[in-house]
Amino acid sequence: MRIPGVLLIAIFFLTTPGCGPGNGSSKGRPEIQKQASRISSLLEPSASLTLPLGEEIRLVLSVPDTVTVDSVQVFMGGELKLNIPGSSLGESQEDYEFMLSTEGEYTGKSGLRLRLFFAGGGSENHSRQLTFLSDVVPLEFSYQVVKEYPHDVSAYTQGLEYVDGEIYEGTGNYGTSSLRRVSLETGEVDKQRDLDQSLFGEGITVLGERIYQLTYKSQVGFIYDKETFQEIQKVYYQNKEGWGMTNNGEELIMSDGTNIIYFLDPEMFTINRQIEVYHNEGPANSLNELEYINGKLWANRYFTDEIVIIDPETGKVEGRINLKGILKASDRRPTTDVLNGIAWDSKNERLFVTGKFWPKLFEIRIRESG
Repeated sequence: MRIPGVLLIAIFFLTTPGCGPGNGSSKGRPEIQKQASRISSLLEPSASLTLPLGEEIRLVLSVPDTVTVDSVQVFMGGELKLNIPGSSLGESQEDYEFMLSTEGEYTGKSGLRLRLFFAGGGSENHSRQLTFLSDVVPLEFSYQVVKEYPHDVSAYTQGLEYVDGEIYEGTGNYGTSSLRRVSLETGEVDKQRDLDQSLFGEGITVLGERIYQLTYKSQVGFIYDKETFQEIQKVYYQNKEGWGMTNNGEELIMSDGTNIIYFLDPEMFTINRQIEVYHNEGPANSLNELEYINGKLWANRYFTDEIVIIDPETGKVEGRINLKGILKASDRRPTTDVLNGIAWDSKNERLFVTGKFWPKLFEIRIRESG
């Protein structure tokens, strides 16, 4: 079929882009502002940096010799560490080099920022991410079994504490989560409070006359009367999974399955502070059940036979205990799960450990390997 010439002209005008403002011309388009290029460069560190605490960081700045630097400020973890006047940098040169101490910093992630001020006005910023490893090589410990006690093989142990001659235990899994008071010698449950079937119980701790219990993903915890197990209060925490719990006599201490430990106000459940736990080679991940022993924090590492001993002020791992083989093959069943549960008898200095669905609870003594 032929298309009339007039119609072709109409189609041409309809399909050909116009040249008016807003229809593709440079006049109608918003102009893209080009970002001004930097005057200076941070040559070292050239990227994110991982290093042991105590090691100095070498900083190298490159500045054209036509530019005069008035001063340089160096921040680490948001805190001003160096404030170097231009006169201390010497005459104009291409590279400026200086060292930054990491003494007194904490393990974990931190930020490095340099701010340069130029003579005549203007400034530039450079930043890098830092990760500080522990400068302590953990001591390696082995164990000796002192005594074995019976343990409820149906208990999916999440929290364990020894108080006034009895074991307090929190158990998990949907539909079977509970808080228990258990006889150490017999393993029999003296008192039990079951959680709602919609809740997955986690770590517990006894502080004064109160028992605190976490849940896994529900972001709700419970405070009970120690004697009666009656609920006193519900508490809530956000953006965290509840895993292990203990206390230092003043604060609750909580893990969430990572290498981060949180110190909480026992009344408000707000975070007072937190530490990132590292050994000399990297983060100590999967921290689970906790116990506070003689000023140190002890933690099971999930899916391992290892307990780590942590400085609660710095986050440094000071020791490791390898408990491999403590539960014999003859005591294992298809349902037997991982090591989890640490309890400390401070009066008699006895250490107890168990695991999820384990038939035994062990009193152990540790000793340095080698």
